[in-house]
Amino acid sequence: MKYLKLKIIGLFSLGACYIFSCSEPGKKADNIVAAASLQNLSSVVTELPIAPGFKSFQNNCLTCHSARYIQMQPDLSAKTWLALVTKMQKSFEAPVPDSSVNEIVQYLVAIKGKS
Repeated sequence: MKYLKLKIIGLFSLGACYIFSCSEPGKKADNIVAAASLQNLSSVVTELPIAPGFKSFQNNCLTCHSARYIQMQPDLSAKTWLALVTKMQKSFEAPVPDSSVNEIVQYLVAIKGKS
């Protein structure tokens, strides 16, 4: 009996979704959603600034982290950036060679360092 009620509720929900999704294309609500989406595209960061250490950062960090994600980070001290890069290496097993760590930190401090 319990499963029958669940099936009935599921079918009712599916039917309601179908009815609401079958609206006419080009309605005002659709245009509002499209306009909002276009406005958000202009604020997406796709490039990072060039600074010392950029190549090491690009080769080791952009595999997992997007430019937008990096730009959203707070400004941090060199000590904090070093701790974060080390955490990526040790805790998350990021394949970052020890020889690249200082260059990566130098880059992060240049673009997102505390003044």
